[in-house]
Formats: sequence, C-alpha cells, structure tokens
Amino acid sequence: MTTIRNKNFIKIVKHNDFYYGGNQSWWKNENQTMKEFGCGVIAMCDYELYVGGLGKSGIAYEDYIDYVNKRRNQVYKLSDNRNLRKLGLLPTIMEKGLDEFYNANNINPTISWAPTLRKNRVKKLIYNMLSNNMPVVASYYVFNKKNKLDLYTYDDVENEFKKADDIRRHYFNIVGITKRDNQELLIVSTWGRKYYILFQQWLEKLSLFSNILYVELEKEKI
Repeated sequence: MTTIRNKNFIKIVKHNDFYYGGNQSWWKNENQTMKEFGCGVIAMCDYELYVGGLGKSGIAYEDYIDYVNKRRNQVYKLSDNRNLRKLGLLPTIMEKGLDEFYNANNINPTISWAPTLRKNRVKKLIYNMLSNNMPVVASYYVFNKKNKLDLYTYDDVENEFKKADDIRRHYFNIVGITKRDNQELLIVSTWGRKYYILFQQWLEKLSLFSNILYVELEKEKI
C-alpha cells in the first residue's frame, strides 16, 4: 500500500487498551446527547490535541475525557434545540472554536467549512492538509437511508479489507490516504478505531453537509 498519513495519530490509553482517537460512546452513562450526537465534538478535540503535539506522546483516558468536557462546555456546544441537535455540532461553531484555538497561539488561520463542492478541488485540499501534517475533520451526511457509507478494516493475516460498519450521518477525522488495487482509500479515525473508506464513494455524496473543514495556517504578521 502506498500511503500518506499523519504520523502517530492521537493514541488514548485506557488501562492496557489503546484507542485510535476518541469515542463518543464513552459518555453513554454521563451525557446521552454527547453519546448520540457528539461525533463532531470528538473530531474537533482530536484535531486540536493532534496539532497541539500529543500525536507522539499520547494521552491518558482520564485526561482526554477532561479535555473534551472542557472544550464542549466552553466552545463546542451542541444545540439545545432538539431538531438542530440532530445535525450534530454546527459548522459555524466548529469554525469559531478552531479559530479561537489558533488565535490563542498567535496563529491567524483560514478556516472554512465546505470550501468547495468540486470533487477534484476538495480532493486536492485534503491532500494539502495531510501533506502539512494536519488531520481533516470531515463528515458524511445523507438523507436517504439507502446511501450509507461503508467502513472497512484491514485484515493483516488475510491481507484484505473487510466491511466492518457503515455510516449515514457522522463526523470523523481523515488521517491519511492509501491506494489499493487502483482505488484510493481514506484512512479515518472514529469511535476510537482506524477504518478505511473508499474515497470515491465519499466524494459521490459531496455537498454542504458531506464535506470537510478546511484549515490553512498563516502566522500572524507583526
């Protein structure tokens, strides 16, 4: 497999288990809203933790929970409106929260949800972010229940990809791209695990709802 990826994506240590990014279901006994609709909060916090330097060292489960709780209470708030809450974390809140995160470090970023609806252009933007060692917060959101996006895991023993799950309305982090049998696959982090998505299958449903949070950094000029 030919791969470009973010090295050492967020490793969360819980007892003797290691997780590949966070999992919203960890809040099932504490906060049902977070458990059901918190995927965007997780994706944003994982992004911040990674670019903040925890990609190599990892983070203890308890510290991760504290970080996410702090950020969702201060910045990444889910709507109190029952209908809006079903949309998950709103892109305007994502943009504002990440802008504040970077501004605190004297960095003036360009941040844009759904920067384009052109497939080739969004593909290039994903490559650009990954090449600059930034994961990509992305979503897949469709209204037709039949148009679910397949998630695959890789079986090292049998040397093949196997379907493990599917999604219809979900945020996740793209952390790399790999190529297999002339097909590009996105390497993603969600639910504390590493999965693979057929790049073209995701692109086919590109819209204002199924898109990426594009980030381009520019240090503030003094």
